[in-house]
Amino acid sequence: MRFRGISSIGWVSIFALGFVGMQRHLMSQEMSLGKDLYIRHCAVCHGEAGQGNGPAATFLFPKPRDFTTGMYKIRTTASGQAPTDQDLLDTLSRGLPGSAMPSFSYLSDKERKALVNHLKTFAPSQFEGTQDQRGIAVGKAPLASPEVVSLGRKAYVKAGCAACHGESGKGDGPSANALRDDLDQPILAADLTRGVFRGGASVRDIYLRFTTGMNGTPMPSFEETLPEKERWALAHYVKSLSRSKRPEIPSQLSNALITAYKKEGLSDDMSPRDSIWNNIPVTSIPLMPLWQRRSASRLLDVRAIHDGKRITLLLEWEDSQADGLIIRSQDFSDAAAIMLSMTDSRGHFSMGSEKQPVNIWQWRADRQMDLARFRDAEEAYPSMAVDDYLFDRARYPKHKKTGLTSSAGTQEPIFLAGYAAGNPMSEIRRLSAVEDLNAEGFGTLTPQPPLDQNVQGHGIWTNGKWKILFVRDLSSSSDSDAALKPRSRAPVAFAVWDGSQGDRDGQKSVTYWQILELEK
Repeated sequence: MRFRGISSIGWVSIFALGFVGMQRHLMSQEMSLGKDLYIRHCAVCHGEAGQGNGPAATFLFPKPRDFTTGMYKIRTTASGQAPTDQDLLDTLSRGLPGSAMPSFSYLSDKERKALVNHLKTFAPSQFEGTQDQRGIAVGKAPLASPEVVSLGRKAYVKAGCAACHGESGKGDGPSANALRDDLDQPILAADLTRGVFRGGASVRDIYLRFTTGMNGTPMPSFEETLPEKERWALAHYVKSLSRSKRPEIPSQLSNALITAYKKEGLSDDMSPRDSIWNNIPVTSIPLMPLWQRRSASRLLDVRAIHDGKRITLLLEWEDSQADGLIIRSQDFSDAAAIMLSMTDSRGHFSMGSEKQPVNIWQWRADRQMDLARFRDAEEAYPSMAVDDYLFDRARYPKHKKTGLTSSAGTQEPIFLAGYAAGNPMSEIRRLSAVEDLNAEGFGTLTPQPPLDQNVQGHGIWTNGKWKILFVRDLSSSSDSDAALKPRSRAPVAFAVWDGSQGDRDGQKSVTYWQILELEK
């Protein structure tokens, strides 16, 4: 037998081919991971092809970003340029405060990088040759001072900012109602007084927005029209406009731990005013308005306790007026909801999915008002007339002593088909201000049967703020209820509705998934 050796060049070639093959395999794995993450977390809004037309897009204003254009608003690159990979990573990690774009900071670095690479495949020509692209150079921000802020005010006037954002920065300038983006979709001018900024709330972040502009929107770059000194001063001035006394919102919140603290001897008639809540740590969660407007609550405060038998959550948020009377078609109720995942692997925060259903507890102000006294049409129209039966021989009115009434609560159920059939939408005798529901995605919201309605709650409105209690026994015989027990963890999200702003159904402000943990 003869042995034929392989030359050193041959060995090098083999190793080189193996290395290239391994690289291709790893790249293929990363692309597959990015696509899977996109389908799981992003496609519901942005669509599987990245065109901004996912199932949730119908319920969102402004519409989700169309990734096929390659245009991104929040960047550190010059106006009109594609973002850097770090820009996209920062947006995924931070989210876009004040919008429906959540933070994906709970994903690993590897997962977020894979997601960024997949996003770039939707507009390959825009990202061609940008692998080594870097953001613009940013110098050191000057310290805030009355002189700097005064210069910033002059720059605000010089740049014509008031045309869109208004003289006081409330987003109510003369051009505000006519603004449209590059896709001819309506867009709101930011209310600078709220202290909520899409790309971050630091002076540096605001300076970058003035310098780079926001691609695809009417917000231009002022790099060539305002000197650097004036742009820094303008950033300080805009930051000074915030009227909020609460902390700024630098990023969206996801996966925050909300602890339900163990407390013995809780009373059956707890109130949002009880002193026990003063000693319970609060988790403040930025609210994400799905249908943006100039006035919206910024934060939701959450506290939770349990006594081993029941869990109680207290939700608080700012609302300038209480809305609960919804007799007229143009009126809507204030409301709040807690959404619990029924599975450990949570679904999308937009009402769950078939494989990852959710359990929802919704409190509504109108339901609470009905507990005290059922309200019907005559509540809103006290001088209304009531039709009589056309073919009845008795003269109108037949009931001279009591008169006629339109209230459903005084009628025989036989004449109220929905009520007689047990339709929860026609129910006139409320047992709780809270309704226990389930969902498996859009259009599937379903109330549990009357015997399974085991969540109680009530709220108070005081000093421009709602305070709502939700109470449920930890043990439940219903398979439709989220499982809760000491030492357990459950994905949880929240929503609030502002009736005076026209909120109803999918028009609301929401949070992303957080973690509810019951203390042992």
